[in-house]
Amino acid sequence: MVDIRSICYRETVERKIQSHIRVIQFMLYVAVAIFTFLGTMWGFPMLVLSLGTLFFAWYFMGIARVSYEYRLDGTMLTVLRHSGMRSRPKTEDFLHMDLTRLVIMADEGVDLLDEAESASKAATPRRITYDVSAHDADRGCAVAYCMGTGPEEGRWLKVYMQVSPGLRSYLNMICRDRVFVHDERE
Repeated sequence: MVDIRSICYRETVERKIQSHIRVIQFMLYVAVAIFTFLGTMWGFPMLVLSLGTLFFAWYFMGIARVSYEYRLDGTMLTVLRHSGMRSRPKTEDFLHMDLTRLVIMADEGVDLLDEAESASKAATPRRITYDVSAHDADRGCAVAYCMGTGPEEGRWLKVYMQVSPGLRSYLNMICRDRVFVHDERE
């Protein structure tokens, strides 16, 4: 039997860059090409626009790249959000979830979540929703309902997250009979 307090697990989930962000990125690079071409005719002013647009495209993609790091220490699940440019990454504590206060966790769209959904929707103060999943339609995500701790005390938390087989095994150990997440490969 594994001591729950000694559990330590780390996992990183990369958020998928959505197609509209890719379109904006493409349009910015086309603008750089146009400004560079016009710079051959009009000189320095177009060089400033070209370099400015190129810098903004680099900055924009740094902001668009986001990953979530799940840290499971005992019964506390912490999610860190990593974003920003590679040269100056930004890391922030995004979510703290005490798994002893977990109500239910299941795959998105499962009927088991209906009761927790209606209870959390009707609660006052209003529930807090976090989406720390990959934002990828091809990869299903799990939904967790939990009572908040710390500054979120007394509020429901609804959390969308990616649950890997490793994380799922630890969640099953900590929260028996409250985790109903299945691996897609099963």
